[in-house]
Amino acid sequence: MNRPSISPAILALAVLTLPFVTGGQTRFFGGDQESQIIRKAKRYNLVSVKKEVPGSFIDMRYKITSAANKPLYLKEMPCLVHRSTAQKLKKANAILGKSGYAIKVWDAWRPPEAHHALWNAVRDPKYVVPPSKGLSWHCYGISIDLTLVKSDGTPVAMPSKFDEFSDRAASDYRGGDPGIAERVNLLQQTMRSVGFRVIESEWWHFDDMAAQGGIRNITAADLGIRMP
Repeated sequence: MNRPSISPAILALAVLTLPFVTGGQTRFFGGDQESQIIRKAKRYNLVSVKKEVPGSFIDMRYKITSAANKPLYLKEMPCLVHRSTAQKLKKANAILGKSGYAIKVWDAWRPPEAHHALWNAVRDPKYVVPPSKGLSWHCYGISIDLTLVKSDGTPVAMPSKFDEFSDRAASDYRGGDPGIAERVNLLQQTMRSVGFRVIESEWWHFDDMAAQGGIRNITAADLGIRMP
């Protein structure tokens, strides 16, 4: 009996949609989950910092732990910011590179679901915006938490750890180390020069209040992101 022929186009479609199993999970050709999230994010004017800010480093701290003593993000959570904000970060990183430094991002776009979890853990309006008064600008992709590292990624001393709720977290804290004072001043001056504002309570937090185009609150559900 002669077998019916299969056109090349149909065969190609079957291959592209064929699932395969890795590590006990079913995946599809065409990219992993993080890549799929990044593609969806473009509809909301969110872009990948890794792709849009060459030479920067990513260390999403909420994948590891948080003030809630548990991760706020799963491992596939990408580092995203608004497209307009990414352009400012790119300029800032280029400026810092001339002094031998680069930015390392600790948190960027934050789903409202994660922001609510953070508020429930901290409940201090000095450090976390109460949901009753609105959402953090992180939830719009126009705020960024970051620190300085050397251009090769080597850590340098800064005033405090991320989310250290102490006097050392203040944006005007310099301490007794002139090297730290110089680096914080360089970081803040650079970020201001490209259009970010500094907030009083956190030296690592910067807001892009001049971001242009399609700014909105974006949920994890919008991008198909699973929350812990």
